[in-house]
Amino acid sequence: MSRIQQCLSLLFLGLIMASSGCGDYQKVLKSTDPELKWTRAQEYFADDRCIQSLPLLQELIGLFRGTERMEDVYFMYAEAHLCVEDWYMGRYTMRNFAKTFPNSARSEEAEFRAALCSFRLSPGPELDQSETQVAMDELQLFLDRYPTTILKDSCNNMIAGLRGKLETKAWRSAELYHTTGKYQSAAKALAQFITEWPISKYAEDAQFLILKSQFLYAEQSTTRRQAERYADAIESYFTFAARFPESALLREAEQFHRKSRTGLDRATEEAQ
Repeated sequence: MSRIQQCLSLLFLGLIMASSGCGDYQKVLKSTDPELKWTRAQEYFADDRCIQSLPLLQELIGLFRGTERMEDVYFMYAEAHLCVEDWYMGRYTMRNFAKTFPNSARSEEAEFRAALCSFRLSPGPELDQSETQVAMDELQLFLDRYPTTILKDSCNNMIAGLRGKLETKAWRSAELYHTTGKYQSAAKALAQFITEWPISKYAEDAQFLILKSQFLYAEQSTTRRQAERYADAIESYFTFAARFPESALLREAEQFHRKSRTGLDRATEEAQ
């Protein structure tokens, strides 16, 4: 759910509650008794009626500021944003809790939950991955800050998942050059991908597409430049065959190799 959709959803629910009267809830909202509002806010939160607890908790932050109650109120306020899946406000309030109450027993939990919100905000690999990088950085920072945390495995699993998105994004971006017929750029982008992701699950396909792209680029080239470009394709074939000797793509790779040999011989003869 996007940020706009989340805001509209919260607004819609708020309007429903306001228009329906909600009886006792409206009385609590209008009450001037902070203790009543705090009691009801906790009840609403415990009943997963977080959308109703949020206005009360927001008001109580101002009423209890500077008191011992403030820590409990603010943490529940941050939790309520997570409850309604408002990951932006959840991240902000959890971060703010950890900064405001650094000595709290819940400070570690708040920092983890802030990073978890960033993880939730990470989009699919087809979209911009800025939030993915933010989430990885925050989870790693959490691990650096709390090296003995019981949440270590959870953090590492999330980091691995986020890294997988970056890997897929990089692969698709490099592959796109080949798909769109930009073979010279494809060979360079795919080689860069292999350099950055040497043990990628896409490494075999990437190495094969380098060979294919170089062959097709040579085919499109002028006679004067074909020899060196067929030679590049031949070299890429040997790299592919050495790295992936059991590949299902090896037979097709051999065909490109033979065609590149023929093309190289022809180009060499014509150049003489």
